[in-house]
Amino acid sequence: MSTLQQRQRQLMAWLQHGNTDICRHVAEQGALNNMQRLNIYRTGWRIRLSETIETDHPILGAYLGDKLYNQLLDGYLTSYPSTSTSLRQFADNLPQFLAQHPPFSEHPQISELARFERLLLVAFDAADSPRATQSTLFDTPSQEWPALKFTFHPSVQLFSTTHNSVQIWQALKAEQTPPCAQQESQSWLVWRNRERLTEFAALERLEEQLLRSLLKGETLEYAAQLTANTLPAEAAGHYLLTTLTNWLERGCIQALNQKITLNPVE
Repeated sequence: MSTLQQRQRQLMAWLQHGNTDICRHVAEQGALNNMQRLNIYRTGWRIRLSETIETDHPILGAYLGDKLYNQLLDGYLTSYPSTSTSLRQFADNLPQFLAQHPPFSEHPQISELARFERLLLVAFDAADSPRATQSTLFDTPSQEWPALKFTFHPSVQLFSTTHNSVQIWQALKAEQTPPCAQQESQSWLVWRNRERLTEFAALERLEEQLLRSLLKGETLEYAAQLTANTLPAEAAGHYLLTTLTNWLERGCIQALNQKITLNPVE
């Protein structure tokens, strides 16, 4: 290992764990000794990481308030020190931290709020890609419809909650008093629209089942059978077609083909 690599690792050990091996390799300057200079650097490093979390999770911060939010920052920086040169993924483990560490773990809506904000970031940052339209579907010969498989836009995410976390997020976003936390199972679709704006919508149970099955590579024939097993015959076809055209209008579908494409599904 080169001397430079040793010093870099020693500096990271100081920043992350307070190991002082690097101290003797830092020169004193002016009125500041080497430990004072290291402390200034470490403080600045922690502030920058804290600012990253604050930028990524403004609604979570508003919900917790200053005292709990500072407790979150201290705990997360200790439990999940930065290991990447990019700050974009630094808070990826925040929902997990909140779900596992009290007092946050005692209130599941807190972890769900963090997860929701991260999915909004994922959707916003997702790769650009062409999108299918309604004409893409209706121009496809009808005899090919049963075998169709759908490739969804990279921004499409599925999110399931056990509490009214999204309603809490919406109220705080609108600068209103949030509702009290309560158990409420709900699935949500998150995506980035054609105007590059991130959107989300609540899903009915059947729409969620259809979306999950098509994301996993099932055919349109499978989706039709699923719908027919759930709804009366006279309503099933209309529901499936309406659901598909709705996804196409929103820009959720990238292509119609027979290639299986697996998207991450939460």
